[in-house]
Amino acid sequence: MFTSEENLRVIQMVARYQSITAAAERLNKVPSAISYTVRKLEESLGVTLFKRKGCYIELTHTGEYFINHSKAILEDLEALKRNVALVHSGVEPEFTIAVNNIVPQEAIVEFVCDFERAFPSCQLTIREEVYNGCWDALYAKRADLVIGAPHSVPHADGVAGVPLGTLDWVFVVGDGHPLAEVERPLRNNELRRYSAVCIRDTSVDFQSMHAWLLDGQKALFVPDFSTAMALIRRNVAIGCVPAHVAKSMGGAGIVTRSVRDEKHSTRLFLAHRTEGMGDAGRWSIEYLSRPEFKAWLCGESPAERVG
Repeated sequence: MFTSEENLRVIQMVARYQSITAAAERLNKVPSAISYTVRKLEESLGVTLFKRKGCYIELTHTGEYFINHSKAILEDLEALKRNVALVHSGVEPEFTIAVNNIVPQEAIVEFVCDFERAFPSCQLTIREEVYNGCWDALYAKRADLVIGAPHSVPHADGVAGVPLGTLDWVFVVGDGHPLAEVERPLRNNELRRYSAVCIRDTSVDFQSMHAWLLDGQKALFVPDFSTAMALIRRNVAIGCVPAHVAKSMGGAGIVTRSVRDEKHSTRLFLAHRTEGMGDAGRWSIEYLSRPEFKAWLCGESPAERVG
């Protein structure tokens, strides 16, 4: 390496104040030591970083390039120091959580806020998955933890699952849809006539599934429940949505109807790999496993702040 971290910081200070004397004062050094550092670095690079203008100096074009890139180097060094300290203390420098798209977003926001306060230096990534994409992300090691993985743990090879509870679904149509006028439970042959709004499973290696789609029924794939509810409200499609989604996004224009073959509640799990879990991961599992928070993740409205 052609220079030290300390020398890079000296050059940064000289560039900031455009003065050898001012930089020396702030670094508690004599001006001659600062001048020597600048001169030796310029000699080692074979370039001129500063041009002198009376009592002040300013960066050359080459110097501007050097300052910009050496700043990035210093930031990387600081990040490296922080991450080494984190690893040594048992905190993961990075932590990735996959979240089932049916889990209430408000609960996840609450969790992230408290996580950031507890682990301000840990790089947290939240990624949304759909259906078996939750398990796929965990087994493929694209996530360290999954919130709301559905049904049951596929196999226990290096993965543990904590039951969260069950999440309820409701069947909804727009209030102007022909099915809105039917009071009795709807039969499958009636439902197949209309497109079912679906969010595509994000699984790569596991079998792709749908939250609700009858054999022979046309699927209308959308990216999220907000889009799904808007299309249902416009009578373009019908479908099953989590009960908490229907409650929060329903309102005017949406009608709940019963169907003969009701969609069963979905069992949700907090799942994680059994090896390599650090302090942030263990804290997350304990936080998310609290009874009141498990209920929130399964769609129940929190009586009060649970963080």
